[in-house]
Amino acid sequence: MRVFSPVVSRRGKSFPIAARERSLDGQIWGFVDTSKVNADRFIEKLQAAIKKLHRPKDFVVVRKEAPGFPLAPEQIGVLEKCGFVVFCFGD
Repeated sequence: MRVFSPVVSRRGKSFPIAARERSLDGQIWGFVDTSKVNADRFIEKLQAAIKKLHRPKDFVVVRKEAPGFPLAPEQIGVLEKCGFVVFCFGD
């Protein structure tokens, strides 16, 4: 009998996290809709909560063609103007 361990034996190359903005107010908030069921509803609820707590400059939402597909270069270009991006999924 062979027993396989799900533990990773090698670590990948580490990389630094992105710099954080000082304030969430006045920022353009980006959202990626993965096109899974209810992702759009989740984003709407997040936007409503954000408006209560912060003063967003704007919201930008891009929708993936399908859950397993990568973002198109044009969509990445749209998200580049955002202070940060929230990747949203549903189900």
